[in-house]
Amino acid sequence: MASTSKFDDFVSCPYNKAHIVLRGRLTKHLVRCSRNPENLNKLLVCPFNESHRLDAQQLQVGKMFDLLRLIGIHFEFMQAHIKICPERAGFERHAQKDEQPPLAEPVSQVSIECEEDWDNEPDAPTYDPSAYCEENLVIRSSGLHGQSKSVRRDFRAKERRRFAEKQ
Repeated sequence: MASTSKFDDFVSCPYNKAHIVLRGRLTKHLVRCSRNPENLNKLLVCPFNESHRLDAQQLQVGKMFDLLRLIGIHFEFMQAHIKICPERAGFERHAQKDEQPPLAEPVSQVSIECEEDWDNEPDAPTYDPSAYCEENLVIRSSGLHGQSKSVRRDFRAKERRRFAEKQ
C-alpha cells in the first residue's frame, strides 16, 4: 500500500527547471522567482490558476509579447489556452450554477433542545490561586526570587509554621 504524502509531491519551477519545489509551496516560489529580472515578462499567468504559467513562445506571440504586455493587450493571445485549460472546469461550474443540477441534497439542520441554560447558572466566585495556596498544604515559592537571604529565611519559617498548623 503506497502512501502519498503532501511532503513528497515535488514539481519543477517553470522559470528555472533546476528549482524543485513542493507543490504546496509553488505559488510562493513563483512570486519570488518571477521578481528575478531575467524572468520578468517571460511567462504569462493563467487567469484560472495563479500557479499555471505559460511560455510566450508556446503561444506564438514572439517578439510582440513584450510590447503587448506593456500596453495590457495580451488577453487575445491567451484565448487559445483559455479554451483548453484544465483549470477552466471549475470556473465554468461556478459561472453556470443555474444550468447544472445540484450536487447533493442540502442537509436539514436539526435543533437539539437542552435543559441546561448557562446564562442562568449561579454566579461563582473568581479563583484566587494565592488564597487557595494559603488555605491548603501547597508549597509556595513565588515572590522569593531576587529577595535577600533574611527575607527568604523568614518566609521558609512562616511556611513551616503554616504547615504545622494545618496538619
